[in-house]
Amino acid sequence: AAEENGVRTDDRMYRGLTLAFDFSVEEIWTSFLTGATLVPKPAGVSLVGEDLHDFLVQGPVSAMCVVPTLLVTVKADLDDLRFLLVSGEACPQDLILRWWTPRRRFLNVYGPTEATVTATMAQVHPDRPVTIGRPLPTYAALVLDTTDPTRVLPFGETGELAVAGVGLADGYLNRDEKTAEVFVPAP
Repeated sequence: AAEENGVRTDDRMYRGLTLAFDFSVEEIWTSFLTGATLVPKPAGVSLVGEDLHDFLVQGPVSAMCVVPTLLVTVKADLDDLRFLLVSGEACPQDLILRWWTPRRRFLNVYGPTEATVTATMAQVHPDRPVTIGRPLPTYAALVLDTTDPTRVLPFGETGELAVAGVGLADGYLNRDEKTAEVFVPAP
């Protein structure tokens, strides 16, 4: 994902996600791989709304990975914010209308923990519907028939999303039954 998202060496990436959340991998490793500077929030502090805004301005932070429900609490714009990546939950269209600018790279990504965080990516725009985008180069995204999970549905159909690729986990630790249920061969 680091090669695809556009974070640069001169960026200053907000480091605010808990390590218990797989999405934190995005902010940490993207920064390490690109040479961007991590700007960690103070330990033991939750930053929301105006407090988060003030911290990001003082940073100054130019890149941020965030869940939409946290981003919606920030009311004032962030002029230095050049890169914005949302994930972890559905991104509402009104959030894109609020935060999109021509000078800001704004991405919506999707990926379950089992897919090593990010499997698909979309560059969002206020004039387009919000989607999870296309699979990253090392992944495939398939829509399966919910009544016959061996049947791949054509583009645009509704079904169950399946992810395949080299970044997938091998299964769940000490949960063989669950692994057999979820990690199935690609149709």
